Amino acid sequence: MRKKVIAIIADGEKVNNIENILNDVDVIIAADGGANICRICEVTPDYIIGDLDSIILENIKFFSKSKFVEVSEQSTTDLPKAISYALKLNPTKIKIIAAFGKRTDHTIANILIFQNYDELIPLEVYDNFGVMNFYPPGKHYIALQSGQTISFFSITPIENLSLEGFKYPVIDTDYSNNFIGISNVAIDKNCSIKFNRGKLISYKIVV
Repeated sequence: MRKKVIAIIADGEKVNNIENILNDVDVIIAADGGANICRICEVTPDYIIGDLDSIILENIKFFSKSKFVEVSEQSTTDLPKAISYALKLNPTKIKIIAAFGKRTDHTIANILIFQNYDELIPLEVYDNFGVMNFYPPGKHYIALQSGQTISFFSITPIENLSLEGFKYPVIDTDYSNNFIGISNVAIDKNCSIKFNRGKLISYKIVV
C-alpha cells in the first residue's frame, strides 16, 4: 500500500523551495492564510481549513478546485485545526511548511503545538534554511551527510541522552531543565540519538 504524505501550508514566512518539498506529497492543506502563500507559489491546495478570516478576498477565486472547510471555534489557531483534519486522512507523514517567521508569538505557539504532538505519525517542519523533526523516547537513526550541520533541543527535561556520530557527542547524560545543542556536525553516516524520557527536537540545515 502506497504511503500517504500530507503537506500543510501555514501562514508564516513563504518558503522558497516549496515545489521540491511538495514533490512526494499526495494531499495539500492550506491553513487559512496559508492559501495566500499557495497563490503566490501557484500551488492549488486540496483543502483550505480554518476560520477563513485570513485569506485575501481577491485570492479566493483562484481556489475553485479546493474544498473549503470552515472551523470557526477560537480555542485553537488554524494550524492545529489543519493538523487535526490531516490526521483524519490517515497519513504516514505530515510535512508542515511556512509555520515560522512573521510574528514571534505565532512561531513560539507553533513550536509548542508540535512539541505536544503525541501521534506516531512523523512531523517534518520546513522553513527557508532547514527542516525540524520531533523524536519520542527511544533510539533513532538520522540520515545526514558528513559535515552537515544539525542542532538539538529539548524544551522539557530529558534523561539518558546520547548523541553518536557527531563532532560533539553526548553519552548517557541527564538534563534536568532542557537541552540546547546548537550547530553540531555529522561526522558519521550512521548518526543516532537515544534517550529514555522527554522529547527531542532536531533542526537540520539543508541549504
